[in-house]
Amino acid sequence: MGSYSNQYMEKKLAPHDVVALIEDNAKIFVTCEPVTLLKELKEQRARFHNLFLFAMMGMRSKVAQDLVLAPEWEGHLTCGSCFLGEAEVRDYKYGKVEHISAHFSQFEGIVANHIKPGYLLANVSPMDDEGYFSLGYAPNGRVAVDIGTKVLLQVNENMPYIYSDYYKVHISEVTALCESNTPLMEFFDPEPSEIDRMIAGHIVERIPNGATIQLGIGGLPVALGTFLLDHKDLGIHTEMFSNTMTMLMKRGVVNNSKKKLCPGISVAAFVQGSKETTDFVHRNKNVQSKKLAWVNNPAIIAQNNDMISINACLSVDLRGQVCSESLGFNTSGGSGGQLDFVKGARSAPGGKSFIAMHSVAEKKDGTRISKIALTHPPGSVITTPRNDVHYLATEYGIAEMANRTARERTLALIAIAHPDFREQLTYEAKQHHLL
Repeated sequence: MGSYSNQYMEKKLAPHDVVALIEDNAKIFVTCEPVTLLKELKEQRARFHNLFLFAMMGMRSKVAQDLVLAPEWEGHLTCGSCFLGEAEVRDYKYGKVEHISAHFSQFEGIVANHIKPGYLLANVSPMDDEGYFSLGYAPNGRVAVDIGTKVLLQVNENMPYIYSDYYKVHISEVTALCESNTPLMEFFDPEPSEIDRMIAGHIVERIPNGATIQLGIGGLPVALGTFLLDHKDLGIHTEMFSNTMTMLMKRGVVNNSKKKLCPGISVAAFVQGSKETTDFVHRNKNVQSKKLAWVNNPAIIAQNNDMISINACLSVDLRGQVCSESLGFNTSGGSGGQLDFVKGARSAPGGKSFIAMHSVAEKKDGTRISKIALTHPPGSVITTPRNDVHYLATEYGIAEMANRTARERTLALIAIAHPDFREQLTYEAKQHHLL
């Protein structure tokens, strides 16, 4: 701790006393799930009547969900999130969770200008010799520090120290802290399906050596990772650093040697992975986290050569509008950074943006519906407008959408729809003068 040990000890309190500093009617920003502080917050809930608790991507672990979304909070707490997890989706239907819709590139501005939290609860790494704590794998709370929020920390030896020019907090900025080495949540990849592998096979052919990549979550990125093992000199510029990226760096496929922006460094805004991934990024100077609004700024993304962005969606209509966050009025997830990277990759020299999905979805009764349809169900949210879509991919191929006429887009989409639905889609397109 060096010369900052006195400040550290002066601010070190028991968890109960840290949470006791929070006043009623407060807005609280939570990052990296400091479960010891959340447990204490729940213990003290009787004295609170109107708390608003905000977490950018909701509560991901079962432990944190049970602490924050428990029925006992009724009348005491409202939660908010930009990206709804499974638990938040459930409670959103009953009005218990507020969904703040935004592109990730807008995130810090929303926190600073709209949410304006009074307190930050953060799970952080131990302090370094210069008096800094790393904000860890989901470090988005730094913007709260910038606007003068009271900083309450859970110092956790299990939290990785990730190098960053932004996502760190100095002991002089801290109001109070406690020590508690609670385990971190791990994120494991799903096993890719055969359809995921087919889609990955179509996309990988269009990724050149030396490209810079951004990957979303799910089976497709995992499949794509294995398909990229024969590539060389790849780079990373992504909002989320994943297990697949750890594997690609360990295998030497990613070395960032050809990047024009931040050469030699894998750039990410946050990390989501297993213990192997958090161990890999810990004090690894080849991986750095940077401000989310900077990472996801389309103008910044476009500075990467051969920028390849790959994301998933729920459905697309025959005009090319992409829905990635709701089916009708059933909301899930959020906009995230999809449109940020679609725009940025399309503008980059040699860049390509791919939005991928399985061609059909299976209903509970076993029947199938086409995910390429004449139009989206009423209430569906358009995440990526048709004018921004570059490539759409299914297991049946890739439809190029950029710079195409409406008729050409419609034909390209029908060509990658499931064969069982192509005749019906063609009929509907003609009925509505799309063909």
